[in-house]
Amino acid sequence: MIETTEKRSRLMRRQSALWNERASWDSHWQDIATYQMPRAGRFNTSDTNRGVKKHGNIYDNSAIFAHRTLAAGMMSGMTSPARPWFQLGLQDKDLMESGPVKAWLHAIGEKMRNVFAASNTYNALHQCYEELGAFGTWANFVQPDFENVLHHYPMTVGEYALSTNDKGYVDTVMRRLQLTVGQMVKMFGKEACSNAVVNLHDRGNLDAWVQVYHMVQPRAEFDATKKDSKNMPFMSAYFEPANDSDKLLRESGFKRFPALCPRWVVTGNDVYGRSPGMDCLGDVKQLQLEQLRKAQA
Repeated sequence: MIETTEKRSRLMRRQSALWNERASWDSHWQDIATYQMPRAGRFNTSDTNRGVKKHGNIYDNSAIFAHRTLAAGMMSGMTSPARPWFQLGLQDKDLMESGPVKAWLHAIGEKMRNVFAASNTYNALHQCYEELGAFGTWANFVQPDFENVLHHYPMTVGEYALSTNDKGYVDTVMRRLQLTVGQMVKMFGKEACSNAVVNLHDRGNLDAWVQVYHMVQPRAEFDATKKDSKNMPFMSAYFEPANDSDKLLRESGFKRFPALCPRWVVTGNDVYGRSPGMDCLGDVKQLQLEQLRKAQA
């Protein structure tokens, strides 16, 4: 098995490679965020929880309202919480004709919809449609939850990087997130955190922000005969880039890829998708300039 020191070194190298690969998309996404979704996107660690005004380049809200209409239309048309928007079925059509089978599938479908309604599923899906329409790509972790069965952790563009497998499916998510000292100690325990975080915690500075990396990727080496989290097909690792040691905050795993990463339209072997927001960006910029010139006149 790979030693923890080597694992962390490999993770640091891969996160750097994924971030560099994604860099060519950043300026395009930033333009879209500026003119269509000013509060979306996290391209710098300092962007977290900042409430400064971001609408300074917008003189006409038509694109913002059109974008909201797109997201609302997709939500109501595909995954409306007000109606049964999916039905369960079997590949065996003859078995589907059985009354008890139909009743069982209907009951399970109802339970699934109740779970979605009790969790943050519909909030996450609405954000999905917003991000897809604007940036063409979205990423979201789905985790088991003791209270609500499942919980979504949606991400906005700029705070994550993706990679695909040989079939073009996303199988790797790398995200950079900001956690407070209090959150880190609660999630990982003091013994896993760096000396800097422990010192901040001991001084009572629980709300200081700390950068953390989270990588989920296929595990290169594991023992399939074992069932513990460190021998599952997908690896999940949290680590501090500024840690003064070679330890990880947490290493665990998943039997299946735990993230939803839809893309609007993918060209060739591209990892990230294109979107309606990209198609209309020039028109949106032109509209803002025209409105500015009208006001000046």
